[in-house]
Parts: sequence; structure tokens; C-alpha cells
Amino acid sequence: MARLPTRVNCPACATRMVPRVLACPECGVRIEAEFSQNEFAGLEDEWLHFLRIFVHCEGRIRDMEAALGISYPTVKARMAELKQRLDVDTGEGKPADSGDHDISTGDGDIGDRNIGDDKFVSETLGLLESGEIDYAEAMRRLKEGE
Repeated sequence: MARLPTRVNCPACATRMVPRVLACPECGVRIEAEFSQNEFAGLEDEWLHFLRIFVHCEGRIRDMEAALGISYPTVKARMAELKQRLDVDTGEGKPADSGDHDISTGDGDIGDRNIGDDKFVSETLGLLESGEIDYAEAMRRLKEGE
């Protein structure tokens, strides 16, 4: 059985085509409709592979580095690109990578302020994850914004 193609454009007008028919291979019943697809259905094979590795490694970027044979910054860059491709939303009506993140824990660790510098936060969390700094140092950096 052929695999459903992820991205096929109409040969006449170049619009992206969508699946419209479901059929039972046993009894032949067919259902025709305009089916919606989830955000993962449109991903190319290489991005589905990246997601499988992410799940297999339980989201641990250090394990993804080894599994994919790429560096930590490359994993982070691919993760950012995947978020963009999936158009991941924060639930507040703006994209997750809009740069306007309010990091507030409610327990006073960071306070109710906007960190604002995603690169700084990412680098600090990367250092923490790699073991180059400990939790206390990461929190100090995030609180002081240095």
C-alpha cells in the first residue's frame, strides 16, 4: 500500500492538494469529504525522522546530538525551524517564537517580569543542560539578566 504523500501540488493550478476519500479495503465502503490534517501530516520525511528521534530521546537534546551526529546548536536550530514549520502557537494568539515571553514561575524564583532576550535564555538553559553551570547559577543569571 502506498504512503500518503505529505505535500502534493495540483498540476493545473499549483495549489496544495488535500485528501478527500477514505476507503475500507475489506468491504469497499468509501467516504468522500474535505478532511482536515494535523500539523504533522504536512511534514517531510526528514522532519518526521527528527520528531521520532526527539520522542525516542525523550526530549533530551544531548541524546539527540549523539543520535543525529550533530552539535547542540544545530539541534536547537533545527528545533526552532521545526517550530516555525509547525507554526507552533503559545495559545495566546501569537507564535511561540515572537520574542515576547513572560517567564514567571509564580513562586518568586524569577519574578513576574519579561526576560525578553530569547538568545540569552536559550544559551543559559543550554549551559545548564550540558552541566557547565548548575541550577543556582542558571537562576542567578536569569534573575540578573547577565
